[in-house]
Amino acid sequence: MIPLILALEFLFDQIILPLIYGFTYELIFHQGVHTNYILFLNIFKILSIFVILILNHYIIGQKLYLKPDFAEFGWQIFIFICLLIIAISVKGQHFWLALDIGIIAALPEEIMFRGVIMGWILEKLASVKQTYFNVYLALAIASIAFGLIHYVNLAQQSFGFTSLQVLNAIGIGVILGAIYIKTGSLLIPIAFHFVYDFAATLSQGMPETHYVAISTPQVVFQIVWFVVQAWIAFSIVHYHFENNLLLQKIEKK
Repeated sequence: MIPLILALEFLFDQIILPLIYGFTYELIFHQGVHTNYILFLNIFKILSIFVILILNHYIIGQKLYLKPDFAEFGWQIFIFICLLIIAISVKGQHFWLALDIGIIAALPEEIMFRGVIMGWILEKLASVKQTYFNVYLALAIASIAFGLIHYVNLAQQSFGFTSLQVLNAIGIGVILGAIYIKTGSLLIPIAFHFVYDFAATLSQGMPETHYVAISTPQVVFQIVWFVVQAWIAFSIVHYHFENNLLLQKIEKK
C-alpha cells in the first residue's frame, strides 16, 4: 500500500498537476509559470495537500493524530519558542518568503511521511507486537522514503549535492518521526519542520541551483551529522519508551 500511495502521489504532484497548472497559467496570463514561481509553488503545495488527503482517504484510511496532550507542557513551550522566533524575525529581509516556504513545505510533507506513512506502518506492526524494533523500523522506512523523494531536486542540482541533501533529509526525518511518536500530535513535527525551513529561508532566501562538485569534508561532515541526528531520534523514542504518546493512541484505537 505504501509504494502505491507514494507512486500515485508522485504521479499527481510531479507530472499531472504541474502540467495542468502550467497549461492553465499560460492560457490565462500568456506567459510561463517561471515568471511567478512563488505563486506556482503555493498553488502546487496546496493542491498537494488535497491529493495526499484524498489518496489517504480512499487507499489507506490512516488516522492523523493531531490533538496534543494538554497535560504535557513541553509541546506548549516549544510552540511558544516557535512563535517567539517568528516574532523576532519579522524585520528580516526574507521574512515573508520564509514564513510562506516554512508553511507550504511543512504541511504536505509531515502529513504524508509522518502522518500517513509512518502512522500506517506503526499501526500494522503494532497489530503484531509493539517492540523497539518495530517502532524503529517504521521510523526508518518513513524517513528513508522522505529522504529519497528529495531526488526530485536533481533537475536543479548535481547528483552529489542532492545525495547529501537526501542524507540530511533522512536524518531530519527520523527526528521529526521521533517527535511525532513521543508527543502523539502531528502538529508538533509540523511546527518543528516549519521552524527548520523558516530559519533556512530567512538566512538564505530561495535556494539556488547547485551544480558544483562536493568536497570530501562536506561528505564526512554530513555522515557524522547524520549519525548525530539518528542518535537524537533514538534518544527521544527510547527515553521512557512506555510514555510515547503516539504508541498509546495506536493501542487504544
